[in-house]
Amino acid sequence: MRAGRPTLLLNGTPHAPLIYALTDCPGARRTWEEVPARNIWLFGQQGVRLFQADLWFEEMLGQDDRLDITLARKQIAGVLAACPEGAVMIRLHVNAPAWWLARHPDECVGYADAEVSASEPWGLGRRLGDDGDTPRRASFASKLWNDWITAHLRDFCAQLAATPEGAGLFSIQLTYGLYGEWHQFGFLHHDPDTGVAATKSFRAWLRAHYGTDDRLATAWNCPGAKLDTVTAPDTPSRERAALGPLRDPHTQQDIIDYFTWLHGAMADCLLGLAATVKQSWPRPIMTAAFQGYFYGQFARNAAGSHLAHDKVLASPHLDCLCSPASYTDGVRAIGGSGHGRGITGAVRRAGKLWLDENDHGTFLVGCPWDRNFKTTLEDDIASLRRNTLQPVLRGGGQWWFDFGMIAGTPAFAAYGNVGWWDHPRLAAEIKAIRQVAQARHAHPFYRPADVLVIHDPWSFRHTVAQRWSLEGFKFGDQPPVGPNPFSGRGMDGLLEGLYRSGLVLDEALIGELATIDLTPFKLVIFGSTVVLDDEARKLIATRVATAGRHVVFTGYVGWSNGREIGGTLAGAVSGFPTSGRAAAVPTSTLELDGATEVQTLEPPKHVPAFDAPAAQVVGRWADGSISAAWRQADNATWWSFGVCPNAPSVLRALGRRAGCHVLNDHDDATTLGDGLLMVHTLNGGARNLCLPNGKKLSVTLPARSTTVYDAQTGEVLLGN
Repeated sequence: MRAGRPTLLLNGTPHAPLIYALTDCPGARRTWEEVPARNIWLFGQQGVRLFQADLWFEEMLGQDDRLDITLARKQIAGVLAACPEGAVMIRLHVNAPAWWLARHPDECVGYADAEVSASEPWGLGRRLGDDGDTPRRASFASKLWNDWITAHLRDFCAQLAATPEGAGLFSIQLTYGLYGEWHQFGFLHHDPDTGVAATKSFRAWLRAHYGTDDRLATAWNCPGAKLDTVTAPDTPSRERAALGPLRDPHTQQDIIDYFTWLHGAMADCLLGLAATVKQSWPRPIMTAAFQGYFYGQFARNAAGSHLAHDKVLASPHLDCLCSPASYTDGVRAIGGSGHGRGITGAVRRAGKLWLDENDHGTFLVGCPWDRNFKTTLEDDIASLRRNTLQPVLRGGGQWWFDFGMIAGTPAFAAYGNVGWWDHPRLAAEIKAIRQVAQARHAHPFYRPADVLVIHDPWSFRHTVAQRWSLEGFKFGDQPPVGPNPFSGRGMDGLLEGLYRSGLVLDEALIGELATIDLTPFKLVIFGSTVVLDDEARKLIATRVATAGRHVVFTGYVGWSNGREIGGTLAGAVSGFPTSGRAAAVPTSTLELDGATEVQTLEPPKHVPAFDAPAAQVVGRWADGSISAAWRQADNATWWSFGVCPNAPSVLRALGRRAGCHVLNDHDDATTLGDGLLMVHTLNGGARNLCLPNGKKLSVTLPARSTTVYDAQTGEVLLGN
């Protein structure tokens, strides 16, 4: 941490963490080959000094199980040949080779709803191409695989550090799981992990947790349950709810325990490997991993997300967390916010660096996985500014992930394969963006947020989600959310709406309630915190609901204390008598200070409803029952919404009620942080922007544009 930000120092000099990355695809993954080398050189010419390239243990290990690091040395040398001042992050895939898996079938992942795929890949291929199916992979819980890969990782670090190329390495990004992103394999469409290794690990966890068969049987309300015969839950059990979207701990503690173990085992695996890198590399090195995914998880957080976020953030072994930007249209399309998937405020406060993966196609060659993708150079510039600087304004950085080289050619007669950003105007934009980001390191990081959103990844142990059918599946789509539309609206919908409300927000984990400085925050929204234990309830009463603050409960927040479920538990905190009812027409209409939002769910649905005086009602279900209300207490104003508001206008009105600063009265994606104000707009037009120091800017924004201002002076730093 340096001046309020997690800071990457190379040879003592702070570097804006903006990285150019090759992909894992054949034709675009070898640093010394013609087209990749061209693009490394091109980014180096724009001042970029950080580069990333993939490497697989499968490529370095023969069936004699001996490690050959020649390819690792070539990958680093290729970068340094194209940019001698460069530094390299190796994305190191720790997958076991097919021959190892064949020798150890009991160490592999099992799936509750399907058999392991028998397909045999051939040709060059993408080694992670079938990760979304039911591939044969080593289980996160396999001790045999973990010991094996740990030994090879230790050997890899020792050998590479002793070479000249090793001096050019600044980071190892550890990758495993679906697409290397530390998800359970196949989790979108299937239910892992039920294999032999996983079952053995789950039983050991239960034995450590409960100790005896009798205690297990009592906790699970399952007479006769035995620690030595427990198996992973089947698919119907995972998709069964007891009340609305909620699991009942009285009858479904076995499912809750399973997901507790599943995510703890994944985190332990990752953190153990990160510790190995730290212990084996003889100089300071940054460890990184795809981790902390929360938003944009296709409603499958419990099946494959990263629920053990608190454990990862508390570890000294992992320095950097990463994710692609969310894949919803409300994030990626022109007019969207461009944000990543992590709870980045919590990451920053933990002293860890956050990096977004910028895999947004350009007009040059389109998008290889979406042949209908269309864009223009002007749109690309707007997206490039937004996507690159969005994480910078949150105290982090990003990498440009270049799939362009395998997407086609811009004009076959004149060009061969090109990178996504191999165009003079895009290159010039990258240079200008990097200069703006680099200049911020001369100043302390500051983000004057007065809206705080509280989340709890662990709550997803207590809510159901269905598998996403493969029929009609297209990567990037969002699935129907089945029995639980509430979490998505309290996560993705809420964040997308807040970014377009003109409010300045930060995010926190429920576990930070005891320590986070709440002084700046006037509005605190509980978005996805189904479970509020006794300690959290006390902290809300004593730390949050004070000083005239506005406190908002959404959806099924507080409907569980970890032992019981029901609306009475939420009402005991918020002060609203709360219940649930079946709604044949589950439509709620919100009206707040002239702003309106119509919220429609798929019928039929169990929905939260409240009792409140008519003067305090701001929303009703179609049957006339109350869907949203507020009340004034001695030290705070309380709000309860059956469905979380997502409309920017309603969120803006809510913020104004709380006395929050509003930067922009229009529904543009407006982000403030690190001394910068960024406005990304679809329609453009006249705007009156209000800077935090009270200075007013009267501007006219071009349609489909991104403009970046100095947040103190109002000077245009990047604009049309």
